[in-house]
Amino acid sequence: MSMAKSILPYGEAEMASRFRKHLFHILSILLALLSAGLFSGQPALAQSGIDTVVHYVEGAPSNEKIAYDVTAYVSVADSTGNPIKDLAADAFTLAEDSQQVTVLSADLAPDAPINLVLLLDTSGSMSGSGIEAAKTAASNFIAGLGNNDRVAVVTFDNDIKTRIDFTTDHRAARDELGLIDATRGAGTCLYDAAYQAVQMTATVPSGRRAVVLFTDGVDEKADGGTCSIHTADDVIRLATESGTRTPLYTLGLGSKVDQKSLQRLAQDTGGRFFYSPNTNQLDTIFVRLSDTLRSQYAIKYQSTAGPGSHTLAVTAKYLSAQDTDTRGFLLPNFPLRLTFVEPAEGQEASGITALKVETFGQGETIQSVNFVINGATVATVTTAPYEAQVDFDAYPEGGLTIDALALGAGGIELARATRQVTVRSIAVAQPTDKAQPTVEEGSESFSPKTLFFIIGGIVLVGALAAFLIVMAILKKRKEDQRNKEWDEKVGGLGEATADDFLGGSDRTMDDWEMSSDALGMLTVSSSDDSSMLDQRFEITKRRTTLGRKADNDIIFPKDSPVSRHHVVIEERDGGLFLSEVEEMDEKIGKLKRPTFGTFVNDREVDGQEVLLQNGDEIRLGKRVKLKFEASAHTLAGDEKTHDGSTSSDDTMDTRQV
Repeated sequence: MSMAKSILPYGEAEMASRFRKHLFHILSILLALLSAGLFSGQPALAQSGIDTVVHYVEGAPSNEKIAYDVTAYVSVADSTGNPIKDLAADAFTLAEDSQQVTVLSADLAPDAPINLVLLLDTSGSMSGSGIEAAKTAASNFIAGLGNNDRVAVVTFDNDIKTRIDFTTDHRAARDELGLIDATRGAGTCLYDAAYQAVQMTATVPSGRRAVVLFTDGVDEKADGGTCSIHTADDVIRLATESGTRTPLYTLGLGSKVDQKSLQRLAQDTGGRFFYSPNTNQLDTIFVRLSDTLRSQYAIKYQSTAGPGSHTLAVTAKYLSAQDTDTRGFLLPNFPLRLTFVEPAEGQEASGITALKVETFGQGETIQSVNFVINGATVATVTTAPYEAQVDFDAYPEGGLTIDALALGAGGIELARATRQVTVRSIAVAQPTDKAQPTVEEGSESFSPKTLFFIIGGIVLVGALAAFLIVMAILKKRKEDQRNKEWDEKVGGLGEATADDFLGGSDRTMDDWEMSSDALGMLTVSSSDDSSMLDQRFEITKRRTTLGRKADNDIIFPKDSPVSRHHVVIEERDGGLFLSEVEEMDEKIGKLKRPTFGTFVNDREVDGQEVLLQNGDEIRLGKRVKLKFEASAHTLAGDEKTHDGSTSSDDTMDTRQV
């Protein structure tokens, strides 16, 4: 080849030079993308260089003061996605509803128990090596759970199957996992499966919870088209409700997964997204997931906010970087409590002294407050204000324990408060042995000794008289109050006598279960919140609402399957009618009834209106059960209809619900 042929023309040489420069720029961009984690399936971190995630927030009433003890579970990862595990409390800044709060502690909580649903894709595309690799990695993941961690295993393709429900028997869960196989030719109902898994976690009363979703595809039928009824938005909405709080940790395998949707499911619910391009990296991905779950900080603070929905923003600082994440949460209603107003703790008490307590919080109706001193009841008060007068001169000097007991129906103790006081008697000057001046004969003056006994006798008689007068006044007040309540109960009976009304029995006021103005009563027979069990709620309003949100008349804050506004009970023409609350869902643009339904005597209401009858059992969602009791003047017969007339063909038969 000649020299002339080996030299490129000027134009071609310039093009080659430009090509090399463009190639260099392309390679530089690819390296930048790789360093940002775009090809690893991990979300690119903010410019801060760290990634902070608030997984969920849980608040409970404090046992020591009128406040809430709040714990936020938070994880912080570096730019490579690895957890940062050495942050101190001063590395975190918390703002509740935009108001900064004081961090009490921030510690890693590797042993905090978790309730976890392992959701595995068994669609046709998982057949062969895919399902085997997934089973092996998932089995190793379960083996690494803590002794108190509970796991449930669920599979999905065209169908969703619960292989094993929540259990701490990890060996049984792994054995069940070994029996799973892919279904050839089956589709992937991914969002329906995720929705059901979140519903499963909602049955857990409290504590950490999570859904681990593993898939190699997108939501579709085997022959094309969407497989699920629900959408990603439906899953996110359910998982982020204040009563549910379920983070989704999503794991994608292979090139067919919808990484964007999986990442959104994780990010919007407080979880994390992991991606594995092939089955060789599945073990590593599950190990990183386990490390993430075990590397969460439990950040504690005390809240003085009221019951209801709130927002917490957590900012983490690491070296010169910082990042913020926000999560919504619910503060429940306070349970019923008593607090002493008088006397003060450690107060010296003598003579006639007031005992007074106040109540706050929500709970069963108080029938009486008993004041107990050293185990003996000294006063019983049936109406607020709850106060009594006690003569402490009747007790020996020294320490004394005063208990105030709030009692409900049947004498059940609802709340208790305790005070310690010290009894001190009034000191009286004693005569000395010094010679006293004598009284001349015929003088009308008394000697000092005689005068001492006279004054002492007058003081003693006066104190005894005052005590008897006070006790008589208290007794009269108590009798007047009981007579007033009795008149309210038996009043309005026309010519019937009290004996006719009571059936000739010896029943007293304490036997009445409902006040005279009550239209009916609801008794809680089943609830996730143990403090709600056996509580009774009188229906005294023409319109009474029940739900999980704090603005309802009857509230179930810890029963997550109960909707925020679930049902309403309305009085019309002497009857009580129950109907479901329909609220506008702004995201889907239509009315929505309670997610988990409403049942009367195990028949679903399904949007109908039901006339309640004595003895009906009402179920809100999955587990909250209420027993309805009609009052003596509430019309609730089988023939009662919408308008107060007898039943007809065009009136809803409430017993068909």
